[in-house]
Amino acid sequence: MNDALKWVFKVAMQGLLWVFVLSIRWNGHSTLFSSANEVFVQNALVQTVDQELGSLWDKARDAAKLTFNKARSEDDKSL
Repeated sequence: MNDALKWVFKVAMQGLLWVFVLSIRWNGHSTLFSSANEVFVQNALVQTVDQELGSLWDKARDAAKLTFNKARSEDDKSL
């Protein structure tokens, strides 16, 4: 139990530290978090990958629905 509390306290303190670090103003107008977000997340490569993965997920979901509906209709025919 003591080790678990130490671990929870350690993780909480690390999280608090990161909140403070990422809240530091950069260039006088934006935080480090905002600047990093613009560089690493809001770019064409990430948006393209996100769109492709979304499209792939939609196709996989539609194929699964079709397969399960077909299997269900075949089971209903056998009854």
